[in-house]
Amino acid sequence: MAKVVTVGTGARETIPLLAPRGRTGQRLLGRDWKIAWLFLFPLLIVLIGLVTYPFVAGIVLSLQHKVVGETATWAGLDNYRALVAGDQYASIFWHSVRVSFLYTGVAVGVKLVLGMSMALLLNEQFPGRSIMRAILFIPWAVPTIIVALTWRWILDGSLYGLINFIRVEYLGQENLIQFLANPNIALWAVVLVAIWQGTPFFTMMFLAGMQAISSEQYEAAALDGANVVRRFLDVTLPALRAPIIITALLSTIWTANSINFIFALTRGGPVNATMTFPMLAYEIGIAGARQLGLAAAVSVLFFPFFIIAIVILTRRMLSAEGRA
Repeated sequence: MAKVVTVGTGARETIPLLAPRGRTGQRLLGRDWKIAWLFLFPLLIVLIGLVTYPFVAGIVLSLQHKVVGETATWAGLDNYRALVAGDQYASIFWHSVRVSFLYTGVAVGVKLVLGMSMALLLNEQFPGRSIMRAILFIPWAVPTIIVALTWRWILDGSLYGLINFIRVEYLGQENLIQFLANPNIALWAVVLVAIWQGTPFFTMMFLAGMQAISSEQYEAAALDGANVVRRFLDVTLPALRAPIIITALLSTIWTANSINFIFALTRGGPVNATMTFPMLAYEIGIAGARQLGLAAAVSVLFFPFFIIAIVILTRRMLSAEGRA
């Protein structure tokens, strides 16, 4: 559609008119959504196949009496009652809850403090800083199973263990410390390994955030009379608020779900001292009684905790994008 108008010189000019906004917008919107769904369809198939189906299947399995090699029967909430208040599994289940929160909380808290300290150090200018950064990130780059087996040798309770060998041969000590066989020490030994392997991730995230802070902010704070501590509290921490929350939540999810270190070092022992809930699910479902329904119920009971962490993480990421 066009309209003829007369300009100042008397010439006539034809100006095209736009189609009604609503119809065009609807047509474009419909076309764009068809294209969008076309590109999203493969991703949806992957999500349904790899996430939604296993999740729903796990919930259904937790509502059944299912033993390996036998036909499943409907159980309703019997598996959950057995874990929470049953005579056979309730005590070990609640013990695994305490161990899981203690293991995760201490490991993530120490990684956060050490990661921040190392990031502050590596953010300064000094000779050999690049080499120090490369060395620091090695533990995070090494495969987890190799880290676990190396630390198993270091913490071995016999004379072949590195620490005990040094104590006996070079320090003149006679007793051998059972790092992985003593119920009072084993959990802290596993926590130490998790901290050693995970701290570089915190350092890398915090260091990246510090690199994005403008030097003018520190100069302005210094002109106002702020010392090093005040500059850290007033400039660095507020700027790193989003990276701190995101990194801590991601590490919490990874640490709580991880079974690698505990499986390789202690297998949940001694005397269930390192029995976290993933290890408990493994013992019930695979290594021990092979009750798959009961093992699935263990994982489902801890699912709300991860949902809360994921919701907080998602909201934090979206709010950070909005401010950017």
